[in-house]
Amino acid sequence: MKTASKVLRSLGERYIQRTCSDFPQWGSGMGFVKYESRLGGSDERTRLARNRFLEQLLAETESLSASSLDGDDWLDRRCLLSLLRTELLNSRDLERWRTNAQECCDGAVGSVFELVSKHSDNLKKARPTIESRLALIPNFLKEGASAVRKPVPLWTKLAVQSCKGAREFIITIGESLAELSPDPAKTRKLALSAADAFSNYAKVVAAKKQGTRGDFAIGRDRFEYLVRERAGLDWSVPEIEAKGYRLITALQSEMRQEAKKHVKKHGKKTAKQILDSARDTWTPDAPLLELYTRSSEEWRSRVLKSALYPMPPGESLKVTPVPDFMRDHFPTAAYSAPGPFEKRQRGIFWVNDLGATKKDPAEALKEARQHFGLELTSAHEGYPGHHLQFAIQNRHDSHIRRLCGHAIFYEGWTMWCEKLAVEKQWVKSSLARLQQLHVALWRAYRIVIDCGLQTGKLTHESAAQMLVKGVGFTPARARADVNWYTAQPTVPMSYLLGRLELERVKEAMMRTEGWSLREFHEWALSHGAIPWSWIIEARLHKLK
Repeated sequence: MKTASKVLRSLGERYIQRTCSDFPQWGSGMGFVKYESRLGGSDERTRLARNRFLEQLLAETESLSASSLDGDDWLDRRCLLSLLRTELLNSRDLERWRTNAQECCDGAVGSVFELVSKHSDNLKKARPTIESRLALIPNFLKEGASAVRKPVPLWTKLAVQSCKGAREFIITIGESLAELSPDPAKTRKLALSAADAFSNYAKVVAAKKQGTRGDFAIGRDRFEYLVRERAGLDWSVPEIEAKGYRLITALQSEMRQEAKKHVKKHGKKTAKQILDSARDTWTPDAPLLELYTRSSEEWRSRVLKSALYPMPPGESLKVTPVPDFMRDHFPTAAYSAPGPFEKRQRGIFWVNDLGATKKDPAEALKEARQHFGLELTSAHEGYPGHHLQFAIQNRHDSHIRRLCGHAIFYEGWTMWCEKLAVEKQWVKSSLARLQQLHVALWRAYRIVIDCGLQTGKLTHESAAQMLVKGVGFTPARARADVNWYTAQPTVPMSYLLGRLELERVKEAMMRTEGWSLREFHEWALSHGAIPWSWIIEARLHKLK
């Protein structure tokens, strides 16, 4: 007879195997090489069958007594329950695969982008695999479009825009692959067929009968359900909103006080004016790629020298320029984590130097200045931020734990890394604290906006206006930010709330256990990206 622990492991493996079968592109993203040439799961039949599978697996997991499991296994069970419950909410209850036209087209182009990113240093070897995916895209998009019903208008608009960019990306990557192909004409034909499929998909979903504006809102009950399942917080919407407003007020006050320290150099300006002025007068002393590489190396050395963080063996971070064909699909900088089951744990830190495309030196400098404050960006994306955290998580003994991606932890962790970097004076800029406070204010507004959008209290435009007036964003940047908030309930609020949760637990554990900061970091990172409340509850189960 299997022990409860073995039953739990079996449930987790069934989830992984079935998900790889349903969505092969997910499997390759996890690091399973055998799925790299496959693409699927956009059709209605697969989706409905998967809902039945999830319901069955959830019933079996819920029937497994939590009291029969120790701390680590208790935590794995809780994580698996969350995975199943949240996927069922999205797939069965909200039917996002029907109402969000972005899911299918973004999944298709993402499946190619994943392979290009992973094999960017040897596209010639990966060409046959990428071509296999390109060949499957037309049918994947056709089946996905057929499944769409009453799509949310905003998401349809974004899907059409995404398809335009995807078409350009696919054609460009097709040209790059053709140069490496023994049959360039065949490769170009595959790419063109895939590119045309994106155009057709956009036309089909745009012609569908649309849902109503604001249909992205999931409602208070479901939002609070997700707050419990994703963030581990048993808070009501009014409580979360009140917390957000208190944080906004407190951070605005801190920023005013911090701005006063810079009057002698910058005059009586607001924090935003000071930061804008500093950005607009900053001149990089080296090419951006060199600056980011140097910064990342310095951060890694700093992390090791400080002895405040564990460093997993075998990890590496490659700082690399965004290829020409991907420039328009990236922000200034971004991080791609290695798959949880990849043998080589090499993260990729992309640097998008749009100035390299400008012939006019003034225009090139203007683009380069968008990277102002890159030291904090490096800490956030690389060491000791996302890369360090995921490199540790991806070697967890539990396969269930490797799958976890709760923003309350991983985004809270990066915000904590930024704050600690400023407190330790590791960032050289005299404006580092002002910059860090401004970023925190932005995240505080996200808390209020997240609640408002998902309960219907805020429209897309009113949410964007909050960022314009409160944070100083341009209308275009504000709208772009709100776009993704609508599709990711509880994630926007998790950044700052996650840091505060981390600090709350840190203070308690260091006080009661007498831990050093290094000991706390080791303990925290050993769990994976999961809610802090579950980590504490699991600890209590261990002590019983």
